[in-house]
Amino acid sequence: MLVILAPLCSNAQHLEGFGLSGSLNVTQTPATPEGIYLAPDYAIATNGDRSKYDETGYRLAAFGRWGIGRAGFFVQPEVGYTATQGQCYLVLYDLQNTTGLGASWFVFGHDIRRWEVSALAGLHLGRRGYVTLGPVVARNQREALLTETPGAYPASAKLYNSLSQSVITWQTLAQLGIGITVGRFDFNARLEQSLTPYTRRLTFDGTTYGYKQQIRQGLLTAGFLLYKRKETPAY
Repeated sequence: MLVILAPLCSNAQHLEGFGLSGSLNVTQTPATPEGIYLAPDYAIATNGDRSKYDETGYRLAAFGRWGIGRAGFFVQPEVGYTATQGQCYLVLYDLQNTTGLGASWFVFGHDIRRWEVSALAGLHLGRRGYVTLGPVVARNQREALLTETPGAYPASAKLYNSLSQSVITWQTLAQLGIGITVGRFDFNARLEQSLTPYTRRLTFDGTTYGYKQQIRQGLLTAGFLLYKRKETPAY
């Protein structure tokens, strides 16, 4: 009986390969509402970035690929680190013309840094092509806090820290991708969409404001298989 079951089990699950990859990310971080008024002298225009596809970054990851059965299905767990730039928002100050110089502004954008674990499921398309889909659980890092000077105007450090503290530590996202394996090289393109927000609200001067921010990314990935199973079945 054991002799009969052994080949069946070996065909049911098998390590296809594991390797390392790097990605170029193009990032969007749309936020609502489009205008946040921080009474009485500040406001944030979250729709102030007219170039929404110029924020870029990178992702580094280690991945493994396990085949399941003989129909071409596989699972691909990944551990990665992402560093990218969020969209730039305009922070307006001196709206009440307190200084007599009139309203002015500065630019703020989140530096998105996170460790993440992905659990992708995939299907082989022939010997080389494949598609993947699955969730990503990320642990976001917040920007380092700036030193605040009491009474300083504008309160840029104080507002920067409020925006930084608004980042939610744990986040869930989803990825959909299509790829091709050529020899030991693995190439794929992915779309990523957050399932839970990157930020939900911010607190400034004791008042809480709605500040819901999502993450969308396009990733172009190149990987190298440190190990690749020699006998690759045809699907």
